[in-house]
Amino acid sequence: MKIATIFCTTLFAFFVATSCSTTANTAKLKPKGEVSLANQNWYLVNENDVVKGLYDKDVSIVIDEANATVSGFAGCNNFTATFTKVSGVTSFVNFSETKMACPNLGKEKAFLSMLKNVNRYEVVGKELHLYKGNILLLTFKTT
Repeated sequence: MKIATIFCTTLFAFFVATSCSTTANTAKLKPKGEVSLANQNWYLVNENDVVKGLYDKDVSIVIDEANATVSGFAGCNNFTATFTKVSGVTSFVNFSETKMACPNLGKEKAFLSMLKNVNRYEVVGKELHLYKGNILLLTFKTT
């Protein structure tokens, strides 16, 4: 009887110990309300208003992690670039843009220049924050 009790207690302790262990492959859950980075329309915001470009079109980006690309509308011209994440550093490189002649191209050039300086990002709720180091460069939101 004593041996049976010890055996059952040992067996129960083994099952409890092994069922509560975790592995490195455990998926991390997103905080409630946080959206995926990829395949979202991200709209540039300034003081909580969506920034408008030519013809009242929203300045925006879409990140395609599967194909390692980012594309969007910069205010006058469309653009595409390569999206990389290496050792925790994020960057947008190899830009190509359409070449429409528009008023206020200076704002578009400033926007694209900031994108080229990004080295990390954070998704906070429905906002995408793009940084250079600890300096916030751009804020986007999704619906």
